[in-house]
Amino acid sequence: MSDESAPRRRPWLWVVPVVLAVLITAGSLSVYFSQRAQSQTETVLGDTGAADRVDVLFYVQKLDPVSQTLSAQVSIAPKGRFADADGFPAKDIVLHQDASKGDTITFKAGKSPGVNDVQVLLSDGVITDYPFDSYKTDFAFFAESNNEIAPVAVTFASGDTFFGLTPRDSKTDDGVFTFSADAGRTVGMFAFALFIMLFMWCLSIAAVIAATFAIAGRHGLLWPSMSFMGALLFALVPLRNAVPGGPPIGSVIDFGAFFIAEALISLSLICTVVIGYRVELVKKREAAA
Repeated sequence: MSDESAPRRRPWLWVVPVVLAVLITAGSLSVYFSQRAQSQTETVLGDTGAADRVDVLFYVQKLDPVSQTLSAQVSIAPKGRFADADGFPAKDIVLHQDASKGDTITFKAGKSPGVNDVQVLLSDGVITDYPFDSYKTDFAFFAESNNEIAPVAVTFASGDTFFGLTPRDSKTDDGVFTFSADAGRTVGMFAFALFIMLFMWCLSIAAVIAATFAIAGRHGLLWPSMSFMGALLFALVPLRNAVPGGPPIGSVIDFGAFFIAEALISLSLICTVVIGYRVELVKKREAAA
């Protein structure tokens, strides 16, 4: 055989999938690092220009859509004449908050301000909108020391990996500092939920294709196809329950993917069994004749 008739080797073909894999991985990691940097960002709000003030350190631990609460830790750092030489409160500082737990916290004079747990009620948002659910919460802070109103500045940060919080609309009125925060699912969590929904649709379409092949081809009781559809029918339940955030039954993810996928797979399995059984009966009568 001549060299001209031999198949030509193209060693560069393996480079294409490698480059695509590297680009996709780099793009995915860039989204992760962007989200990671955003989650570690601290936002300073309030009267930061006042030399004599009370800095409130507000760290969000968890936003719970089920109980409609936001759990956080609060501490203070007095500044100017509200602090002593060691940086502790010069006099007792009372911090009032718009919260269901920890609405009034007293920091004793001369002692290191401790960290206190608070809970704030959410003012808007429905968990059944998952994974498109978003929430809003309102904050209010008022500090006083020895019956004197103290200007407040808030350092707002969040450690919740399921939600990203964005503070806005801050203002001070008669010594009361208020602001709001919008909360939405993080990019990673939202992408994972969408992937699960798309995966459910693809599995249901695969079941419909298997049923069409068995029925249209009059293959009778095609056991591999029926086993495949039966396994899918029960595998989707733990797959749906594996989505992060634990959305209740009846959420958008159910009406948009899970219920439809279960219905399509169930119908495909039932039609395959019923019509396949009839085909088997016809084949037996023909064989007997």
